[in-house]
Amino acid sequence: MERLIDEESREELKKKFESEMKRKVDLLVFVDPTDTEHKEFSDFSVQISNELAEITDKINVRVYEKGSPECEKYKVSRFPTVLIDPDSGYKIRYTGAPAGQEGWGFVESIVLVSRDESMLTPLSEEKLRNLDKEVNIQVYVTPSCPYCPMAVVLANKAAIAAKGKVESECVEAIENPDLAGLYSVSAVPQQVVNNGAVISVGVQPEDKFVDDILKA
Repeated sequence: MERLIDEESREELKKKFESEMKRKVDLLVFVDPTDTEHKEFSDFSVQISNELAEITDKINVRVYEKGSPECEKYKVSRFPTVLIDPDSGYKIRYTGAPAGQEGWGFVESIVLVSRDESMLTPLSEEKLRNLDKEVNIQVYVTPSCPYCPMAVVLANKAAIAAKGKVESECVEAIENPDLAGLYSVSAVPQQVVNNGAVISVGVQPEDKFVDDILKA
């Protein structure tokens, strides 16, 4: 099987993980072996996660199949889905493979979770910590969009700052056309809050994005 991460990138990632990661992070990958339409994406999700785990002992991968008790436990109904460290209380989800441009954002999000740091401004962190409700943020993306990872990482940072209150979900629009169709996604990244309100299209400034979450 051809490797997804070349040798030069492996060395760069090894240095990054050694210098930036603090604790072990679990990646939970959910696949449906019977779904031939999404097999390529499921295989990719498993392989990229395993290759990252080969680079550092601070990443642990668990793979579950459709119908397993874990699907119900973690409320997974679409495949592939990847969860970043859910047992630590974070609600960070990739619905669809973290492929293409999403790769670097996926790595960056893993590192931030391992540090338990959002890297948002102190004001943004304070606002999010004081949330008195739960908020679900869906960021619709495509693999070729160079701006999408920035929007996803920003949403993931919000989920880290407001641990357990903000759920961040990166939705790959091509793999999930029915979801994309619900919100007439024609340009990405598009952000949807609480399964209904389209709050923005494009990468938003941090302060505006956080304020939009608070208003949701």
